[in-house]
Amino acid sequence: MIRGRFIAFGVFGAFVLGACSDGGAGAEPKETVTVTATATATVTAEPERISSQRGEALQAARKAAEDAGYEVSAHNANKGDAEPSGKWKVCFEEIGYGTVDYGAVREGALCPKKDGGPLAWPRIPDVTGKVHAKAVEALAEVGVDEDDIGVESAYKDVSISAADVEEDPDGYKVCFQSPAAGKDAKPGTEAKLTLVEGGSCPSGKGTYKDRKNDPDYTPPPPPAASGSTGGSGSTGGSGSSGGSGGSGGAAQWNGQCELTSPAGNCYQAGQFCANKHLGMQTHNSAGRIIYCKQRADGQRWNYS
Repeated sequence: MIRGRFIAFGVFGAFVLGACSDGGAGAEPKETVTVTATATATVTAEPERISSQRGEALQAARKAAEDAGYEVSAHNANKGDAEPSGKWKVCFEEIGYGTVDYGAVREGALCPKKDGGPLAWPRIPDVTGKVHAKAVEALAEVGVDEDDIGVESAYKDVSISAADVEEDPDGYKVCFQSPAAGKDAKPGTEAKLTLVEGGSCPSGKGTYKDRKNDPDYTPPPPPAASGSTGGSGSTGGSGSSGGSGGSGGAAQWNGQCELTSPAGNCYQAGQFCANKHLGMQTHNSAGRIIYCKQRADGQRWNYS
């Protein structure tokens, strides 16, 4: 057993000596491999710089910020609990590292002086005296849609259509407006412009450009015929005097009918009257004033 241990020791010693002899002067240098342990680190990329979104619609501002890598939040910049929608306008913004918070107001509203201020709207401007084209521009600047701006004539006996104004927007002047200047210009506000074509404006709406077209107009009596007074006085007879008194209104009439039929005849009470004469008056062939009015039996010339 002892002998066996020496043999085993001798083999082990030879192996050690052989290993040592490889490191001698004539031995080739061995390649040294160095292993270094490294720790894995998570790096968050810095978001892109984003330009100011003030004045933009919230929906567009949100998309721009998210595309640049920001987390976006939004709040109502006016007093109140209403949640901002995509069409609201951005008034305030707070940009942090990777986050942005927008303060927005309702579509068309004005930005408050400070975040959380009271809600305010643009004011309707005074457009009276302007031509129609300039008036529409001024209203559009405060958010009134052109399709929501109607027109009407300042005179009851003069018609003005939207097509007329569209053909010559600089030829019509604004005399009256609705809403009045200073009212809130909220979204959906409808406006009405009362116009005249050139010329000057009347003192009020609903008047007649030609006073004779007013059903309540009574023309002044024409001057008496030359010698009529003297003739009546010289007759002295009761019959002549009575005849003169009985024909009074007709005797002073000048015999002219202001309005006539296409055939050139004076209109008579009871006849149908045209749409263009509705509300107007004239003399009949006897010198009496008749009016074109809407009655139960249609549009007819009537004495009253």
